[in-house]
Amino acid sequence: MRTSSADNFVAAVGEFVRIVRKAKKSKASLASHRYYAPRARAILAELRKSFIMMRRDYPEERFARVAFQLAAMEPLVTRIIEMFPSDLSEMLRLAEAIDFKLKSDLAAELDSSEANPVLSTSAPFLPNDLIEDRHGVMQKILWEANRCYDAACYSACAAMLRHLLESLVIEAFEYHGKADTIKAGGEYVELGALIGKAVAEPALRLTRNTKRVLPDLKFLGDLGAHNRMALVRKDDLDRLHNQVRAAVEELARSL
Repeated sequence: MRTSSADNFVAAVGEFVRIVRKAKKSKASLASHRYYAPRARAILAELRKSFIMMRRDYPEERFARVAFQLAAMEPLVTRIIEMFPSDLSEMLRLAEAIDFKLKSDLAAELDSSEANPVLSTSAPFLPNDLIEDRHGVMQKILWEANRCYDAACYSACAAMLRHLLESLVIEAFEYHGKADTIKAGGEYVELGALIGKAVAEPALRLTRNTKRVLPDLKFLGDLGAHNRMALVRKDDLDRLHNQVRAAVEELARSL
């Protein structure tokens, strides 16, 4: 399955080939020409960005064959970036080689069933309908948490779940007209204090299990977002899965 990063990479490579061919034909310099120089630089930046995003979208542990093709292309991408803006002939040769691989080897892997994300064939980490459509931002946060889990980015998943938890608590207090009770100096208190307020607030009707899991969820979110020396692992999230699922639904019920 092709992601948006894959489509962007294909488009950027094609456009880079086109602009270098034109510059070469016109004998224009990509270092100084008024049109070709800034245009080529912008396209090359997009090419590099989309390639990096593809490497993230197709981790080796999930998409070994796609990752293999990307690894084979990486030296070509790196070489073009290193030599830019000189040697148009060599840059064109390398870009055309990437373009050929994109349309043959990589295309074959992207179009194979093995490149389909797990979310297309199995249940997400948390059900997508836990958050109603009217809460678009939080629904997107939930989607991103699921996408991170699917891509084996467990620290990122934990950070997004922390973000979702904080948003849900604040929205729940606002819904019940109690926003002032979670503010200090006109600003919302930090998440640890928010959890303490939520646990003690009768209007939210949180169960005992949810009250217990909220600090654990904050801990994993902090670990994923802020700790330079440790990573959140799949087992960490799986261990709390049922309680987190229930907690999100309980808080969403209060919106």
